[in-house]
Amino acid sequence: MEKFWKIKNTRKGFEGSWIDLNVDNVELPDGKILHYEALHYHRDGTGVVAENDAGEIMLIKSYRYINDYYGWECPAGTVPPEQHPAECVIQELKEEAGCEFEKEKLIYMGNYYPSIGSSDQLFHCYYAKGVRQTGDFPDKNEVLETKWVKKTDIRKMISNGEIKDGFTIALLLMAFY
Repeated sequence: MEKFWKIKNTRKGFEGSWIDLNVDNVELPDGKILHYEALHYHRDGTGVVAENDAGEIMLIKSYRYINDYYGWECPAGTVPPEQHPAECVIQELKEEAGCEFEKEKLIYMGNYYPSIGSSDQLFHCYYAKGVRQTGDFPDKNEVLETKWVKKTDIRKMISNGEIKDGFTIALLLMAFY
């Protein structure tokens, strides 16, 4: 299929170690040229809704300096180039929450574009059952606290602003609604 919008040329507005800002000249179907700023992510993202045998969900508390916000999130991270998203999410769950599970209990729920109109970032979504916390979380720079949360409390946490992270909300929607 022919591309609806055609990129005529691209220049780097900013080139970083994990994200670039591209400035594209795009030809629209009517022939007009649009100057468009688009974020390019070097790595995909991945996250997991981790459920224990009691039906509770593991959440981690993080501080996000860009928003000056403390909030609860599902374990997530960026996928190194040599790693499959499933392997990355297993590693992130261990590092961020001290949790493990049997790999065959990991279910791929699909992927989505978190900011489809402004970036090419792709986020892979997983659900894991039979998760158990086997130790403390080693990443004390990123994670402040962990806790198991009943599914019935999650909607309330979203409503009262304890969960505002888009990745987390999307993961929870895909898993339970």
